Amino acid sequence: MSPANPLLQAFDLLPYNAVRVEHLRPAIELIIEENRHALVQIIDSQHDTPTWDGLVLAVADLDKRLGDTVTAIIPLSFRGGEWADAVDDCHGAMTAFNQEKLQNAALYALYRRLAASVAASEEHRATLQRILLDFHLAGGDLAPVEQARFTESQSVISRLEAEFQGNLADATQAWSKLLTDENLLAGIPAQCRAAMAGRAIEQGLEGWLLTLDESTCKAVLAHARHRPLREEIYLASNTRASDQGPNAWVHDNGPVLQALLRLRHEKAQMLGYTNFAQLSLQTKAAQTTSEVAAFLNDLTTSSRPLLLREAEQLRKIAAEDNCHDLQPWDHEFYAQRLREQKGSSDQYMREYFAFESVLHGLIVMTQRLVGVTLELARTDVWDDKVRLLQVSRGKEVLGHIFIDPYARPGKAPWPWSLSMRSRHIDAKGQLTRPVCALFASFAQGRETPALLSHLDMRQLFHEFGHCLHQVLTTASHRRLSNVSGLGRDAGEFPSQLLENWCSSAACLQEIASHYQTGQTTTLESLQRWIEAEHIQGGLRMGRELMLASLDFELHCSAGDGRSIQQIVDQVGARTLALQPGSTARIACSFDYLVTGYEAGYYCYKWAEVYAADAFARFEEEGLFDPEAGRDFSRELLAPGGLRAMSASFEAFRGRAVSARAYLRQNGLSLGD
Repeated sequence: MSPANPLLQAFDLLPYNAVRVEHLRPAIELIIEENRHALVQIIDSQHDTPTWDGLVLAVADLDKRLGDTVTAIIPLSFRGGEWADAVDDCHGAMTAFNQEKLQNAALYALYRRLAASVAASEEHRATLQRILLDFHLAGGDLAPVEQARFTESQSVISRLEAEFQGNLADATQAWSKLLTDENLLAGIPAQCRAAMAGRAIEQGLEGWLLTLDESTCKAVLAHARHRPLREEIYLASNTRASDQGPNAWVHDNGPVLQALLRLRHEKAQMLGYTNFAQLSLQTKAAQTTSEVAAFLNDLTTSSRPLLLREAEQLRKIAAEDNCHDLQPWDHEFYAQRLREQKGSSDQYMREYFAFESVLHGLIVMTQRLVGVTLELARTDVWDDKVRLLQVSRGKEVLGHIFIDPYARPGKAPWPWSLSMRSRHIDAKGQLTRPVCALFASFAQGRETPALLSHLDMRQLFHEFGHCLHQVLTTASHRRLSNVSGLGRDAGEFPSQLLENWCSSAACLQEIASHYQTGQTTTLESLQRWIEAEHIQGGLRMGRELMLASLDFELHCSAGDGRSIQQIVDQVGARTLALQPGSTARIACSFDYLVTGYEAGYYCYKWAEVYAADAFARFEEEGLFDPEAGRDFSRELLAPGGLRAMSASFEAFRGRAVSARAYLRQNGLSLGD
């Protein structure tokens, strides 16, 4: 392999401008082959007396080189075509090699001997514990014949997950509707109509092209006065990749999900667990499936009065509009009418929250909150709209955050973050600084910047929270400092916490600036807007509880005789005051079932309860109180995987978590 391949050279930040598609596969294949040979040498050298430096840090160096290279090239997949195929192949090769490594009996034995033989530091013990768990969950305790079966099963699971996502993407793209009568778009904000018109122009059409992307669906369901249009897009969206709707059976995920649930259940039993949900809890704060079930049941019970009140409010306002048969495609429309009655004008408020001004405000807020400096830095990037933030404290550079904010072909249509490199100190004391990337698909108009809704802002703050968590951890070993490896609950907690500042009028007033005039808006206007945005919050809460309960129950219930749709219907009856309709096939389009959150979607709610209680300290002491901010950084972000989520919370709050703040935020109390 030519030394000119930039992926095979040592790099701090990858020189993206020098990377060619033909560099990708050969580089990863060579790194894997070199790692394979190096592992043999490590095992041989550590055979008699395994040591921290000789075993743990030596293997971490191999993992780091491979993992950092593969994650660095992931953004190149957005270019589509051969780039996407090459990145997928590289990621698949890394996954296969990691599985091979974690089933290496000799290597596993060395880690176990080291863990049992030394009085290690707290960080060493925590690292070894997580490494040993990795081996166990990869089938390291199984006999060779069982390992082969386990590996084949995992391969099929991965293929089915990819098929599920492919079916969903195909079903989403298969539906579109061209409107030539603008009257049918009455009520839909001008910015959304302009996006629809632009989409039609791109296709060489005249009119307004509706698709099933999230922003279009939300705009139509919340604002379109033409009820048949709302019905059509609701049914198309909620029957995607199923046996119902306009493309029934064409991309049906029902059988795919059924097979996935069966194989996950078998995988869990191979590893000695009762079901897949129990296996999932091995990396989370909750100890038992009954604990999670009780948590979800308690939240459902507490929220029930709110959901029933809000359902009655919707029926009342619908009846006033001569709609006496409230249907699922009416829920968001009349919820929006109630918000507007209380002063919520999403389009008006968007004009004060252009992306660039929101990002600037978020940076300033972060600097005040946790005492760091974030400034633009120069480097090669994968797209000319990407920028890089260098994060420092005093004169010390802590890490870097890439920001890739705007929509373009090939990108996912929702915000997300990627832990590209983890903080790590090797045997020579050399520090590797963390790198994270934030991706979004905010739409820029032809004559206007990207204007954010309140939901857009919450999502931006949330993903920025993941980036801060990745960059501000002080754990020395990459296994403890990678946010994506902390467990979904611990990983989501700081991000859910950061979202809370979006519900503070005082915070938003510092960010708000009209994109044309630069004028700010009043605190009273922002407070009314925030309060109005929370009207009918039970719709979202009920749906989230429904999805969390559905995901967990699907992974607890294998073999109990119920079909997937029966479980959907039963969970919906428990959690929702307004049902989604008999033809809806929610499970078939619920992508969190196949993107690493399986049996863990409840973690969003779990983390939300922790976050609300943590934010209550800032409400009590000041939104940017220096001491609370220092504790946020020191107790919640810095430890990484060094200690349990509950222990970090207690260090920050001085007590165990309580659900009171969460219930109060949602207009509830423990007595409801």
